[in-house]
Amino acid sequence: MHLPVNCLLHISDGKSQTKRLLQPLENDYFNLADMRFHTLLTMVIDYAQMMKFYNLRNEEEGTCEKFFSLDETVVIAAILAIDLSKLMAGGVVYKSYATDPSSRLFEALYAATSKEIGQHMVSACTVISLLDRWLQLLAHSKNEIGTELRKVLESVIIGLRKDLNTLWKYFSEHLAPETLKEVFPNVFALPVESYVDKTESAFTNVEIDTSDAMPIQSSYYALIKAIEMMQTSAARLLAASLLSKKHDPAAGLLFAFLQLFQKLQNKINRFTLNYVDFYYDQVLKAQTLDLVPDHVYLVIVPAQKYHKVLIPNNTEFLAGKDQNKQDIVYASLHDTLINDAKVNLIYTLFFKRDALSFPENKLNAPMVLNDHTDNPERQFASGCWQNVVPIQTELSADDQESIQDNPLFGASREGEQNIIKQHARMGFAVASKALCLQEGLRTIKITIKFVDFADGDIPITLEQCIQRIAGVMLSIEPNEVAKEIQQQQIFLKIFKEMFIISVTTENGWLDIAEYLPSYSGMDAQQETNSLSIIFILPRNFPPVTCYHRDIHGDGYETRLPVVRFILNPRNYLYAYDFLSKLGLAWINIEVAVKGCRTLQLHNNNGQLSAATPFAPFGPLPEVGSYLIVGSPEAANKQLTDFDIEIQWSGLPPGIGGFKTHYQGYEGFENADFLVSTSVLNQGKWQPKQVKSAAINSLFQIKSGLEGGNALSEYSTLSCYSVMPYWNSLDCQKLGTELNFTPATTEGFFKFTLIAPTQAFGHRDYPSALTEALTFNAKQKHIKLFRKLPNPPYTPIISSISVNYKARSKIALGRSEANCIAATQEKVIYLHPFGWEELTQNVAQVNTLLPKYLYSGNLFVGLKMSQQGGVITLYFHLRENSLPIERFDLKTIRWHYLANNHWVALNDKQILADSTQRFMKSGIVTVDVPADITQDNTILQKGYCWLKVSADHDLEKFCSVYSIYAQAIEVGRSSRNILTGDTIRLPVGTIVRARKSIPGIQVIKQIQPSFGGRLAEQRNHLRIRMSERLKHKNRALLPADYELLILEQFPQLYKVKCFPSMDPGFVATQRFSPGHLLIVAVPYLTQDKINTQKPLINGYLINEIKDFLKKLVSSFVTIHVINPVYEVVQVRCTVKLKNALLGGIYLNRLNQAISDFLSPWKDTIGYSRHFGWTINKYDIESFIQNLDYIDQVTNLSILRIAPKSEGYFDLFDSADKQELNTDVKVIAPLYPWSIVVPIRQHFIELYDGYYLIKPEITGIGELEIGSNFIVSE
Repeated sequence: MHLPVNCLLHISDGKSQTKRLLQPLENDYFNLADMRFHTLLTMVIDYAQMMKFYNLRNEEEGTCEKFFSLDETVVIAAILAIDLSKLMAGGVVYKSYATDPSSRLFEALYAATSKEIGQHMVSACTVISLLDRWLQLLAHSKNEIGTELRKVLESVIIGLRKDLNTLWKYFSEHLAPETLKEVFPNVFALPVESYVDKTESAFTNVEIDTSDAMPIQSSYYALIKAIEMMQTSAARLLAASLLSKKHDPAAGLLFAFLQLFQKLQNKINRFTLNYVDFYYDQVLKAQTLDLVPDHVYLVIVPAQKYHKVLIPNNTEFLAGKDQNKQDIVYASLHDTLINDAKVNLIYTLFFKRDALSFPENKLNAPMVLNDHTDNPERQFASGCWQNVVPIQTELSADDQESIQDNPLFGASREGEQNIIKQHARMGFAVASKALCLQEGLRTIKITIKFVDFADGDIPITLEQCIQRIAGVMLSIEPNEVAKEIQQQQIFLKIFKEMFIISVTTENGWLDIAEYLPSYSGMDAQQETNSLSIIFILPRNFPPVTCYHRDIHGDGYETRLPVVRFILNPRNYLYAYDFLSKLGLAWINIEVAVKGCRTLQLHNNNGQLSAATPFAPFGPLPEVGSYLIVGSPEAANKQLTDFDIEIQWSGLPPGIGGFKTHYQGYEGFENADFLVSTSVLNQGKWQPKQVKSAAINSLFQIKSGLEGGNALSEYSTLSCYSVMPYWNSLDCQKLGTELNFTPATTEGFFKFTLIAPTQAFGHRDYPSALTEALTFNAKQKHIKLFRKLPNPPYTPIISSISVNYKARSKIALGRSEANCIAATQEKVIYLHPFGWEELTQNVAQVNTLLPKYLYSGNLFVGLKMSQQGGVITLYFHLRENSLPIERFDLKTIRWHYLANNHWVALNDKQILADSTQRFMKSGIVTVDVPADITQDNTILQKGYCWLKVSADHDLEKFCSVYSIYAQAIEVGRSSRNILTGDTIRLPVGTIVRARKSIPGIQVIKQIQPSFGGRLAEQRNHLRIRMSERLKHKNRALLPADYELLILEQFPQLYKVKCFPSMDPGFVATQRFSPGHLLIVAVPYLTQDKINTQKPLINGYLINEIKDFLKKLVSSFVTIHVINPVYEVVQVRCTVKLKNALLGGIYLNRLNQAISDFLSPWKDTIGYSRHFGWTINKYDIESFIQNLDYIDQVTNLSILRIAPKSEGYFDLFDSADKQELNTDVKVIAPLYPWSIVVPIRQHFIELYDGYYLIKPEITGIGELEIGSNFIVSE
């Protein structure tokens, strides 16, 4: 059925607990004797007026009325006995006249004018005579009450001067002067100053058209209002008058008689309810419901020396005294074995899957949960959050109100104040000898190779994953492929800040500022299905040191340097679901170091120091002289290249180099100085034979046009050719100091001078010098002299450093020989609360990140002396759960931790669960297997860990206050409960057992008792039976459903049934035959006063649904939901009468508007929960009538209503395009909506009297957390 969107449904307000009692069943609904005291007293006075009084001479002397009429109580009764409804209808109240009511006065009034005016004149004449009579009677009163009432009457009459003028005009127009005196007696004018002269001239100044009925009608209503004011004052004074003790004896005796008569009246008036009770009890044989005992959970703390304590069934515990000073006893319901297990740690881990987070909301990953075969995919996680739930120890009853609840599985709800949580650490770490990088310019490249396997529908390679993500981010059709350049851009956007990388230093972890990711799509030489990460440590970066648990934390079992990769929670894409699906094959680490200066140097003469210039081949080098170089940093690594950079000192300057320097010697060229390279391998220098590839030129020529064959002071000696002979030091020597001794077997390179044969000419220099001097001595002319030979060059190194490259490949399942666990290279999973060493997994492929199958996880750490056994866990929950389908509740899974692996508990090992799967507080009894371990690393060591996991509707579970071990359930003993006792036992009442139990140290009652109900009272029996007779325990009409639910669930305040509706409400198609929608509203509790949004928990919703299924056809689809709360904010500008108190009045106005809008305020404003409409003019009128408001303007209304998950609808009455100018009302978005006021309305002050036209609220005026919303 299609309806216009703006068509308003007429909706009743449903049934509430306070309105269940039918009006005919209420007390005083129908009374056989229903006259009240003042009515009885007035009637008796009327009887006394008709009874003649005879004096002692048997002479008639008036009536008996004179004995009572002067008492102020009689006057008060006469005032209260006036029926204002008859006066409003124009009826004539009886009054004694000198003649009967059909006298010439009434005849003259009816004959003188029209019927309508005549009727008002007759009625006004009656009211005036009443006022005059009361004034005369009270004039004789001598006590304070009578005097006070007379003053009130006089003030009322004075306030009627204008109306009396009007009436005088009408009466004087139609009555003779002598008749006019009967209407306005002389005594009536006494308190009216303007009537003192009692002449007609006092009234002639009023110009009135006496043929118009409107003025006299208005004046007549003013007289009725005057009597209403008198009744208000009289009702206030009646009780005090009866107790004044100043009455005449005759009057006092009459009052006493009437009060005794009222007792008889009450007995007579019980007839109707007695008749109803007779029918219920004797005919229908109805019986009151018996008392239902309440239950309570107790936490038992055993003494330290007792490991097991048995608490038998029916063990009694004391809960104080009742009103008869008798013990209130609670008894245990089951045999319970208490052990020393104690909950010490509670963690939560939550993978958030935000439907508004892009691109995660467009990416799905296969679910490997066996419970969800019908829903194999779920959205990528957009973040991971961890939280530590504090352990509550000693709490008083007052502390219970202040403790903070935490989401059970870490998932906070929309609109609720979030608990302070932190991003969970999720990543991996690599421990490798190759990462020991002390100094220099250090380049690190880590390549991660993934396994080529398929996990469900996930792409099998990294390249295909990137292609899929690129298609989503670029909105490419499924049958199309993104361009290569687009894929590269997407890759960099995702991976450039995916990790927070840090390395171990001597002061702790130090983050890497930036890194460069790469894959085969960017580098053709890179292996497919692999990810490379390159980062550079500059020369001023601190040394990368070995891991130390005291410095770096976590307690990894390694002594190697570690690089850590943690997922960046602020990255463009949170990559957990992306990376946790990629199988890990191996990790390769490549390092390149330039400028390592910490070296071990030796030559023929012994050890050398590079701190000062030194001669590498000694002072007299010759062929065979050598230099041995070792790097402690590189000695433990698998080197792929090794170079020595040398800066020479004192080289021959100038062009020609050694050729010029060695003039006078034979056969010296720059390239003649050669050294052979060898490496120490198993104590021997290899290779044994000098190969051409292992020969280096000791000196190099300057390059460039200006070099001129001059020597360069820098040279490089390469060891690449001998790298096949390189062996790193044994891992057992890791961390020991590197020294060259005869026992050294690895770790050094040797450079031996092999050419020229004369070396540097130190042996030839004496003969060459002698030969030159001899030759010169024989010459006669100086021009024929030979140049003396230069002294031979002795090689001096002023600076030496090494450059090297090393690599290390970590393959899962492969370990180094002769290595202890602490020196093995390894991959480590970084869990949020611990770590795990990655080993070869035969059952399944290891992934890059630790796997968490469920989105929500609760970890419970138990301290216990004996592993395994039956444990009772008391979950103290805030009962704020939301409805969850029964199927989803069954998917909750329990696990225990054994040797770093979570092992599932089967259903038989969950022995009992009174929490109904965490929908309410209760005890879960778990049979923990004996193979549970405490030496785990993924969570804190020394504890036995249990895990509870779920994946759907995580925010709908109850929040948790704390969890306690060793709990029992006890129930109240019915033998000592009396009618009227409270059935709710406060927190901390039970602290001891009736008989001392050996081994029990403390007994704690954490929560109040629950589930009890007092014995049924007579009034409720009448309600229950009347409803049962109406619906016959069958649900046919909406009211039947409402009454049945209210009776079955007394904790509900109101229930509304919407037939043929379902929660998928559409404004144009509102009705869904075959569906039944029940909206239940609980009582407004103290913690909901500010928000006014009480909700029933999911457990109760499921209970209501199960209850209704027994009453309806199987073809009916039942929906039980909470109401939708639509928040309304009033925005206006006001002028105060007293601007100096602006702050106080603004707060009062804000509260007054909230009370006016609130459906929980029955005495003012909108009191309907359902079927409401808000007229902005009603609000404007309400504000204007407040005593401290001078003017209100610029009024508009904002209405905020939820539409779908995360989205809201914002309605602004100032928006002319939205506001229906004909209706002028704001209607609910859903039929089951309840309007609630916002916490703070928008109220401005101004000083003028001009009107301000309301404008649409702009985004700058909206407040985050209040009315700033996201709409579709």
